[in-house]
Amino acid sequence: MKKRIATASISAAVALSVALTGQAFAASSFKDIATSPQKAQIETLQGLGIVNGVSQSLFQPEENLTNAQGISLIVKTTQISLAAISFNKAPEAEGIFDHVKNNAWYAESFIIAHYNELDIPANIDPNAPMTREQFTHYLVQALEKTGQYPLIKMYVVISDESDIATEYQGTIQRALLYKLTALDEKGEFHPQQVLNRAESTAMLYNAHQFIKEHNEQLEAETGDQSLEEQGVKPAQ
Repeated sequence: MKKRIATASISAAVALSVALTGQAFAASSFKDIATSPQKAQIETLQGLGIVNGVSQSLFQPEENLTNAQGISLIVKTTQISLAAISFNKAPEAEGIFDHVKNNAWYAESFIIAHYNELDIPANIDPNAPMTREQFTHYLVQALEKTGQYPLIKMYVVISDESDIATEYQGTIQRALLYKLTALDEKGEFHPQQVLNRAESTAMLYNAHQFIKEHNEQLEAETGDQSLEEQGVKPAQ
């Protein structure tokens, strides 16, 4: 629902630069990701300033992802914001969520997610670990706020679908079709499994690439249309 806009200005950069830990560190080569299957994705998103380590040299890829970290990373990766929304007064996290303090490093990310209609429950515990189904659900919701993307209408058979919460089944299906994630060799999704930092980074990387590639395609198509309007035939 549209909010009437007055004068509040909220910087989307505050706290987002500390998406994984609440502290930002200069880009460097992490010493603990050499054997991680997600090493390339971690280094790429680190270079883009999307993910940070717990120190300049440590990423701790196997550490559980918390709700605070997950929401902050999703907001930062998809770049959803409050730019198109105005308020009579600046919104506060404590007026939306039961356990998110206004001065928490992740508070603004939760506010942005809420007003972009990610259905995060009011009683969410920011420090609790985030499951695979929760992260996937919020990531797809945020991604779909960034554009209208074509989607093949097909049903993906998930062997452990009965373990997926009903409200997450649609977004998880779309995540698989968008290729943000994949099933394992048994066709299972493991929805209740807690994500670690490395696994979440791989999904964020896929989302970032998905948005980037579709934006580039849209720009190319728009450019071709502009040329046609000028009577210039696009190069084949």
